[in-house]
Amino acid sequence: MIYETLRALELEINSHLKYVTGSNEELLVLSNIADQSGAKALQQDNIIYLSLLRIDEDKTINKSGGYPNNFKKGVPTLLVLYVMFTSSHSGSRYKDGIFLIDKIIGYFHENSVLKQTDIDGLPSEIDSVVFDLQNIDFREVSNIFSATGSKLMPHVIYKVRLLPVFGNEKSNSLPSMKELNRRLNDNQ
Repeated sequence: MIYETLRALELEINSHLKYVTGSNEELLVLSNIADQSGAKALQQDNIIYLSLLRIDEDKTINKSGGYPNNFKKGVPTLLVLYVMFTSSHSGSRYKDGIFLIDKIIGYFHENSVLKQTDIDGLPSEIDSVVFDLQNIDFREVSNIFSATGSKLMPHVIYKVRLLPVFGNEKSNSLPSMKELNRRLNDNQ
Protein backbone atom coordinates (compact mmCIF):
# COMPACT_ATOMS: atom_id res chain seq x y z
CA MET A 1 0.00 0.00 0.00
CA ILE A 2 2.81 2.45 0.84
CA TYR A 3 4.87 1.72 -2.27
CA GLU A 4 1.82 1.87 -4.53
CA THR A 5 0.79 5.21 -3.03
CA LEU A 6 4.27 6.69 -3.47
CA ARG A 7 4.54 5.32 -7.00
CA ALA A 8 1.15 6.84 -7.89
CA LEU A 9 2.32 10.14 -6.39
CA GLU A 10 5.57 9.97 -8.39
CA LEU A 11 3.66 9.47 -11.64
CA GLU A 12 1.09 12.18 -10.83
CA ILE A 13 3.66 14.85 -9.91
CA ASN A 14 5.92 13.90 -12.83
CA SER A 15 2.97 14.31 -15.17
CA HIS A 16 2.15 17.71 -13.66
CA LEU A 17 5.76 18.91 -13.92
CA LYS A 18 6.01 17.75 -17.54
CA TYR A 19 2.79 19.61 -18.32
CA VAL A 20 3.89 22.92 -16.76
CA THR A 21 7.39 22.76 -18.29
CA GLY A 22 6.55 21.24 -21.67
CA SER A 23 9.29 18.66 -21.09
CA ASN A 24 9.17 15.03 -22.23
CA GLU A 25 11.89 13.85 -19.84
CA GLU A 26 11.39 12.49 -16.33
CA LEU A 27 11.69 15.38 -13.87
CA LEU A 28 11.01 13.50 -10.63
CA VAL A 29 12.06 10.09 -9.35
CA LEU A 30 11.08 8.04 -6.28
CA SER A 31 14.46 7.40 -4.66
CA ASN A 32 16.75 8.04 -1.74
CA ILE A 33 19.05 10.98 -2.22
CA ALA A 34 22.08 8.94 -1.13
CA ASP A 35 22.78 5.23 -0.71
CA GLN A 36 23.96 3.54 2.51
CA SER A 37 27.59 4.51 1.85
CA GLY A 38 26.71 8.19 1.41
CA ALA A 39 27.23 8.20 -2.35
CA LYS A 40 24.51 9.56 -4.63
CA ALA A 41 21.76 6.95 -4.93
CA LEU A 42 21.32 7.73 -8.63
CA GLN A 43 23.97 8.93 -11.00
CA GLN A 44 21.52 11.50 -12.27
CA ASP A 45 21.66 15.23 -11.66
CA ASN A 46 19.08 17.92 -12.29
CA ILE A 47 16.13 15.91 -11.03
CA ILE A 48 13.67 16.11 -8.14
CA TYR A 49 13.93 13.25 -5.65
CA LEU A 50 10.78 12.04 -3.90
CA SER A 51 11.94 10.33 -0.70
CA LEU A 52 10.08 8.67 2.14
CA LEU A 53 11.43 10.02 5.44
CA ARG A 54 9.19 8.36 8.01
CA ILE A 55 6.05 6.26 8.52
CA ASP A 56 3.80 6.80 11.55
CA GLU A 57 0.46 5.53 12.70
CA ASP A 58 -2.21 8.23 12.53
CA LYS A 59 -3.54 8.35 16.08
CA THR A 60 -6.05 11.15 15.58
CA ILE A 61 -8.95 8.71 15.73
CA ASN A 62 -7.46 6.92 18.74
CA LYS A 63 -7.16 10.23 20.60
CA SER A 64 -10.84 10.88 20.05
CA GLY A 65 -11.97 7.50 21.36
CA GLY A 66 -11.84 5.43 18.18
CA TYR A 67 -9.95 2.25 17.49
CA PRO A 68 -7.78 1.20 20.44
CA ASN A 69 -5.69 -1.08 18.20
CA ASN A 70 -5.57 -0.34 14.47
CA PHE A 71 -3.70 -3.56 13.73
CA LYS A 72 -6.67 -5.86 14.38
CA LYS A 73 -7.94 -7.96 11.50
CA GLY A 74 -10.59 -6.11 9.52
CA VAL A 75 -9.79 -2.73 11.06
CA PRO A 76 -8.00 -0.29 8.73
CA THR A 77 -4.57 0.96 9.70
CA LEU A 78 -4.36 4.72 9.51
CA LEU A 79 -0.92 5.80 8.30
CA VAL A 80 0.99 9.05 8.02
CA LEU A 81 3.93 9.27 5.64
CA TYR A 82 6.48 12.06 5.70
CA VAL A 83 7.86 12.67 2.22
CA MET A 84 10.48 15.08 0.96
CA PHE A 85 10.83 16.54 -2.51
CA THR A 86 14.47 17.54 -3.03
CA SER A 87 16.06 19.32 -5.99
CA SER A 88 19.45 18.02 -7.15
CA HIS A 89 19.82 20.87 -9.63
CA SER A 90 23.09 22.77 -9.39
CA GLY A 91 25.13 25.37 -11.21
CA SER A 92 23.22 27.12 -13.98
CA ARG A 93 20.30 24.66 -13.51
CA TYR A 94 19.82 25.58 -9.80
CA LYS A 95 17.01 27.98 -10.71
CA ASP A 96 15.24 25.16 -12.61
CA GLY A 97 15.14 23.12 -9.40
CA ILE A 98 13.67 26.05 -7.47
CA PHE A 99 11.06 26.46 -10.22
CA LEU A 100 10.08 22.77 -9.98
CA ILE A 101 9.85 22.85 -6.16
CA ASP A 102 7.63 25.92 -6.54
CA LYS A 103 5.37 24.03 -8.96
CA ILE A 104 5.15 21.08 -6.53
CA ILE A 105 4.10 23.42 -3.70
CA GLY A 106 1.54 25.04 -6.00
CA TYR A 107 0.16 21.64 -7.02
CA PHE A 108 -0.43 20.59 -3.40
CA HIS A 109 -1.82 24.01 -2.53
CA GLU A 110 -4.50 23.46 -5.19
CA ASN A 111 -4.84 19.71 -4.51
CA SER A 112 -4.38 19.20 -0.77
CA VAL A 113 -6.75 16.22 -0.88
CA LEU A 114 -6.53 13.65 -3.67
CA LYS A 115 -9.32 11.10 -3.89
CA GLN A 116 -9.21 7.67 -5.49
CA THR A 117 -10.77 9.16 -8.65
CA ASP A 118 -8.15 11.97 -8.84
CA ILE A 119 -4.95 9.94 -9.06
CA ASP A 120 -4.19 6.89 -11.21
CA GLY A 121 -2.61 3.92 -9.46
CA LEU A 122 -3.74 4.77 -5.93
CA PRO A 123 -4.31 1.47 -4.06
CA SER A 124 -7.94 0.43 -3.77
CA GLU A 125 -7.60 0.39 0.04
CA ILE A 126 -7.05 4.17 0.02
CA ASP A 127 -10.06 6.47 -0.32
CA SER A 128 -8.06 9.69 -0.24
CA VAL A 129 -4.65 11.16 0.46
CA VAL A 130 -4.28 14.42 2.41
CA PHE A 131 -1.15 16.61 2.04
CA ASP A 132 0.03 19.04 4.73
CA LEU A 133 3.10 21.23 4.17
CA GLN A 134 5.48 20.86 7.10
CA ASN A 135 7.44 23.65 8.75
CA ILE A 136 10.78 22.24 9.84
CA ASP A 137 13.33 24.33 11.75
CA PHE A 138 16.93 24.63 10.51
CA ARG A 139 18.36 22.20 13.07
CA GLU A 140 15.87 19.48 12.09
CA VAL A 141 16.54 20.12 8.40
CA SER A 142 20.27 19.74 9.02
CA ASN A 143 19.61 16.47 10.88
CA ILE A 144 17.44 15.17 8.03
CA PHE A 145 20.07 15.88 5.40
CA SER A 146 22.81 14.39 7.59
CA ALA A 147 20.72 11.25 8.12
CA THR A 148 20.07 10.93 4.39
CA GLY A 149 23.79 11.30 3.66
CA SER A 150 23.38 14.44 1.63
CA LYS A 151 24.24 18.11 1.64
CA LEU A 152 21.52 20.71 2.11
CA MET A 153 19.52 21.16 -1.09
CA PRO A 154 16.28 22.99 -1.91
CA HIS A 155 13.43 20.85 -0.63
CA VAL A 156 9.91 20.74 0.72
CA ILE A 157 8.46 18.24 3.20
CA TYR A 158 4.85 17.07 3.34
CA LYS A 159 2.92 15.06 5.87
CA VAL A 160 0.78 12.65 3.85
CA ARG A 161 -2.24 11.08 5.55
CA LEU A 162 -3.66 7.95 3.94
CA LEU A 163 -7.38 7.69 4.59
CA PRO A 164 -8.55 4.10 4.08
CA VAL A 165 -11.73 2.78 2.61
CA PHE A 166 -13.96 1.47 5.40
CA GLY A 167 -15.57 -1.82 4.37
CA ASN A 168 -16.83 -1.76 0.80
CA GLU A 169 -18.02 1.83 0.91
CA LYS A 170 -16.00 4.85 -0.03
CA SER A 171 -16.90 7.96 1.91
CA ASN A 172 -15.75 11.55 1.70
CA SER A 173 -15.12 11.70 5.44
CA LEU A 174 -14.32 9.40 8.32
CA PRO A 175 -17.29 7.70 9.98
CA SER A 176 -18.66 8.97 13.28
CA MET A 177 -17.32 7.62 16.58
CA LYS A 178 -20.57 5.70 17.04
CA GLU A 179 -20.04 4.04 13.64
CA LEU A 180 -16.38 3.29 14.42
CA ASN A 181 -17.32 1.61 17.69
CA ARG A 182 -20.07 -0.41 15.97
CA ARG A 183 -17.59 -1.63 13.32
CA LEU A 184 -15.01 -2.47 15.97
CA ASN A 185 -17.56 -4.56 17.87
CA ASP A 186 -18.66 -6.30 14.65
CA ASN A 187 -15.04 -7.36 13.97
CA GLN A 188 -14.44 -8.93 17.38
